[in-house]
Amino acid sequence: MCLDAYAHGMRISHDIFNTPNPVQLTITDQPTPPSYVHYPEGRDLPDTIPMWRVQTEGYTTDAGQLIGIVSRDSGFLDSPDAEWISSGANSKGPNAVALGRHGNFFHWGFAVSPNYLTEEGKDVFVNALHYISRFDGQAPIARKPSGTMMRKSLDSMLESLTDAGYARVVERYASLQMETEKRNAETRKRIEAGEDVSDMDRQMLEYPPQKPPGRLANAIRYLGAATVEELGNDPKRIAAYFREVRPYFYPQGWYQLVVDEDLRKLGVANHDLAMLDKAIELLASQKTAAVGRTLLQRYTEVSFETAAEWKIWLDQNRSRLFFTEAGGYKWLVNTLIEPVETVQRPKVNATSRTPLASGAYLEKIGDDRWQLTVEIDIFMGWHAYDLVPANLPYVPLAVSLTLPDGISQIGDWQRPPSHASIESQGLTIFEGRLELKCELAVETITTPTAVICTISYQVCDERMCLEPMNDRLTVSVSPHVQ
Repeated sequence: MCLDAYAHGMRISHDIFNTPNPVQLTITDQPTPPSYVHYPEGRDLPDTIPMWRVQTEGYTTDAGQLIGIVSRDSGFLDSPDAEWISSGANSKGPNAVALGRHGNFFHWGFAVSPNYLTEEGKDVFVNALHYISRFDGQAPIARKPSGTMMRKSLDSMLESLTDAGYARVVERYASLQMETEKRNAETRKRIEAGEDVSDMDRQMLEYPPQKPPGRLANAIRYLGAATVEELGNDPKRIAAYFREVRPYFYPQGWYQLVVDEDLRKLGVANHDLAMLDKAIELLASQKTAAVGRTLLQRYTEVSFETAAEWKIWLDQNRSRLFFTEAGGYKWLVNTLIEPVETVQRPKVNATSRTPLASGAYLEKIGDDRWQLTVEIDIFMGWHAYDLVPANLPYVPLAVSLTLPDGISQIGDWQRPPSHASIESQGLTIFEGRLELKCELAVETITTPTAVICTISYQVCDERMCLEPMNDRLTVSVSPHVQ
């Protein structure tokens, strides 16, 4: 509870500022809240920033006025049905959410009654009601369990371990104490003059002085005293450990994070979709089934008995899954996206006569997005090359696309990891089954359109190498699924 009378950082193009009431926001430069300097994203802000006045009165300037509420921005946008619309003058940081949406809930953080809204504020409030009505019945996909901590929250702990970071902590507490003493002095004068003061002001008179925590206090709080002691109470070693285990944190207890040692051993982050594939693979083996089941139960909200059932669920929803820390460190299905139709995958099986076989298929993953998957099977005993040092003659496996007008590639290919060859230092190879993926942006088309994928490679076994090859694969994008 710290939101005052002004908004800033507004997404002015958003509907709540434009319809049904077009609003011309009056923007003026206002003092940057002093607390912003204590946040990394606020340290370089100027003394004043552009703001829009929402209320005619605020709690910092008008005694007894209601205090507004902001939501911390950490984790707010890791669900596809959430929108950050505006921040506001507050003490939680420059990116805290004063106006936002999650599912069919609208967060209007300004607490005053409409009598204390500016005329522009009244129009935007009406627009906000009009806007949220279109989401009637659309319950939030992810809900934040009480006491869930975001990984980002630990970054301040990491910073406080440095000399400069801890100096800022000490400076912040000194500044807060000076502000408190100044406010308490004013409160005492008002009491002596017989004026009314709020219960909050009276309570602040009883608070003991605020002293900065020890340099390792937050590390002990978040990592545990035993871990910190094991690391020798050394800030540098603690920071290095934190960076190493950050991808494996998951919530346990009230605002606590612990390290998932199962994932740490596997070397797969919990926010990497590959961890679900790995967990299903573990579930399929009797020796590792317990670990696989634990991981699937920990990071999803569905339950199946067999690895085959889990794989069907994953394949059907792969393009709709998203990871949410705010929702409890879970992989959830984005129900706003329609399920993709079952894709007929090519049968790709290498043989002793054809040591490398390949095929390709497309899956629609959004209104104008497709995922192209190239499947490769390398026959047992044979291998293809990935990284090839300049002094070696082998041809590395490479994929290139020939794209028609209206279709473009987004980002790089996602390639599986290769492993070191015993033949030469720096040489890495592929074996077995591979999947290479990339995303395509597709504009509206009127006729079936071909995407040509060329795979260049050379395969070898322990006795010989075959000549370099080029496989030409063609997949078609049909207009009726646009």
